[in-house]
Amino acid sequence: MLKTMGNSLSGGVSKLSMIGRALMLPISVLPAAGLLLAFGDKFQLPLVKLAGGVLFDNLALLFAVGSAIGLAGEAGVAALAAVIAMLIMNGTMGTTLGITPEMASGGGKYAMVMGIPTLQTGVFGGLIAGILAATMYNRFHTIKLPAFLGFFAGKRFVPIVTALAAFAMGLLLAELWPYIQAMISGLSSVVNGENQAISTFIFGAVERALIPLGLHHVWYPSFWFAFGDYTTSTGQIIHGDQTIWFKMYAEGVKSFSSPTYSNAGKFLQGEFPLMLFALPAACLAMYHEAKTSQKKIAAGMLFSAGLTCFVTGITEPVEFMFIFVSPVLYLFNVIMAGLSYMAMYLMEVHIAKSFSAGMIDYISFGIIPSLNGYQTNYLKVVLYGIPMAVTYYFVFRFVIRKFDLKTVGRDNKVAETSEVKAEITHAEEDLTALVLVRLGGLDNLTSVGACITRLRLEVKDASKVDAQGLKDLGAMGVITLGSNGVQVVFGAKAQEIADAINVMRNGS
Repeated sequence: MLKTMGNSLSGGVSKLSMIGRALMLPISVLPAAGLLLAFGDKFQLPLVKLAGGVLFDNLALLFAVGSAIGLAGEAGVAALAAVIAMLIMNGTMGTTLGITPEMASGGGKYAMVMGIPTLQTGVFGGLIAGILAATMYNRFHTIKLPAFLGFFAGKRFVPIVTALAAFAMGLLLAELWPYIQAMISGLSSVVNGENQAISTFIFGAVERALIPLGLHHVWYPSFWFAFGDYTTSTGQIIHGDQTIWFKMYAEGVKSFSSPTYSNAGKFLQGEFPLMLFALPAACLAMYHEAKTSQKKIAAGMLFSAGLTCFVTGITEPVEFMFIFVSPVLYLFNVIMAGLSYMAMYLMEVHIAKSFSAGMIDYISFGIIPSLNGYQTNYLKVVLYGIPMAVTYYFVFRFVIRKFDLKTVGRDNKVAETSEVKAEITHAEEDLTALVLVRLGGLDNLTSVGACITRLRLEVKDASKVDAQGLKDLGAMGVITLGSNGVQVVFGAKAQEIADAINVMRNGS
């Protein structure tokens, strides 16, 4: 019984991981929207500012199309099906419940979505539509029909069956969503209530804790896009910390607080001290603890990972160097991340991130807005980040030495791995071929995708995956989720490898 429960739990984690993968494509659009807003405001270019704002105003549609494409192997038909699902699903909900444009204009439980008065489902409605469309595509895009219906077979059948499924989903959501809405509202009240310092700590700690499983992408959307209510100058109600920050920025709310929502950015900014100071300091500590004979190799790996973290805010190349070899450092990183979020909130910092909290976002949404009078208080990141970096440096050196951890440069396998990598860096297709062999071959793969730094795979038989062989090729971590889910952290090469494998799978 316990084994069955364990398999069910790990299988559920695997499915959640796939949802996390679905979120990556629509979320990747946010940096463009954020930068358009930032530079449009800085240089007083209303058209540029509007271009950024319109993306944030249509997040539900972006999530529908983006998640459908991400889950359906980037198939254009799935994107079309997602738009159909959005239209029919929202139209069905609105008509079933008798929602009028006047009711929708009042905000709250109702909204205008793509010109349709309907329930306010936000980005979750878009995600539901996208997953529905991708499911229909994956299930029916190769369907064969009788000869007299041949025109509607294959991919042409996908929009038809999606329309029918979206109608049924609309009927179901008309009954269920008000209860889900009430639950979201209740959680929002708790998260944005009197204990916001505790809320920010929990948010930051849980987000870091979920990094190894890749489930952090499932954790933060509720905070970014659902929890919290901000009433705009035109009476529109905006939900979610990130969406609210950018709407306040667009409307010129320089304090990032209003009677309906205070301290915008509290679930965004806590990672800046971590990315800009703490994790680069951890890299320096690992370098100083490397064996003399391996310092050159360690320097190359750690400098690249630390610089990536500092500039872009992508932390996995750094974190995967220690979280699997030391539970102590993993727990330390989790707690310190939570404290960083709490500290930024208590210090009244108000900096957004469009995607990840590196120097690019720090300049764009911390320094640049402050030049126009916005109270981002960006210098407080430095005041907190420096002692945080010192703490990371000495804690890492102590723990590595105390427990003789095999971090980068303290294991002879590093040299062997680097030799293998050196042999294949000149030919990306060679790397892909070697990765495929260690994944059990093309026939062992049922789904291949990537998000930022990791391959996200569904395999037929996880026992055929050679984890050590993948690490020898440069993978920083291999995570097995359930009997079929596998994630391989390859850094920036992950997307290139995924694309190359999909080309082979599609025979093109």
